[in-house]
Amino acid sequence: MKLINKFFILFSIFVILSSIPTKAIDETQKKYVYLTFDDGPTKGNTPKLLDELERLNLPATFFVVGNLVKENTEAMKKIIDKNHSIGLHTISHNKNKCYESHESFIRENSELRNLLKEKYNIESNILRFPFGSQNSYLKMDKVFLDKLHNNNFKIFDWHIDTTDALNPHKTPQELLNICKRQYEKFYKNNSNIIILMHTNSNNNNTIKALEGIKNYFVELGYEFKSLDDNSKELYNVK
Repeated sequence: MKLINKFFILFSIFVILSSIPTKAIDETQKKYVYLTFDDGPTKGNTPKLLDELERLNLPATFFVVGNLVKENTEAMKKIIDKNHSIGLHTISHNKNKCYESHESFIRENSELRNLLKEKYNIESNILRFPFGSQNSYLKMDKVFLDKLHNNNFKIFDWHIDTTDALNPHKTPQELLNICKRQYEKFYKNNSNIIILMHTNSNNNNTIKALEGIKNYFVELGYEFKSLDDNSKELYNVK
C-alpha cells in the first residue's frame, strides 16, 4: 500500500511539472554589436584587419569606396572570402562630387552597387554616408530619404564613434575607453550597437583594439553580427 501511495505521489508531481509551459528562447531578447569599417579596402591595413577578425572569430561589415575596390582587388577578394558583409560608401568619397546633389549621391552609390554585382556577384543595398547622414555638406532630409528608399538603399549611421578617423594614433586602450564611455552614457539599454571604425592605412591601433572591444561587449551579454539588407536602419532625418 505504501509503495502504491508513493507511486501516485510521484506520478502526480510528474503530471503537474509536465503541465507547466516551458518558455521558449525569445530571439528579440538577444543583444548584438555590429563592427563596421569605413573607407576600405586598403592594401596594407585591410588584410591585417581581416586576419585579426578571423583570429577573434568576429564578423564585420565593410562600407567600401568604389575607387579603392578597383585599386585593391586582392584586399576586396579577401573581405568576400572571409564572409564579411559589404556596404556602399560612394565611388569617390569626395565631398565635392558625391554631395553635389541628391542625384549625384544616388548615382555614385548606384555605380558602386553595379560594380560589386558585376565584378564580385555581390548584391548590396546597405549604405553609409561619408561623414554620416547629417554631414555638413548635404544633410539627409525626408525628401532625400524617400529618394534613397525609392532606389532600394538602406541607410546606416552608427551609435558609437571610436573617432579613429580623426585620431588614428589613439592607443588601443583609448579606443576601448571611448567605446565604454559612449555605451555607458548613451546606449546601455540598446539591444543593438553599431560601432564606427575605419580601415585606412594608418588605423593599425584600431586592429589592436578589437580584442578588448570584443571582451567588453561579450561580458555584457552581446553577440557580434554583420549588417545586411534585413537589418534595421539607423539614421537621422532633419
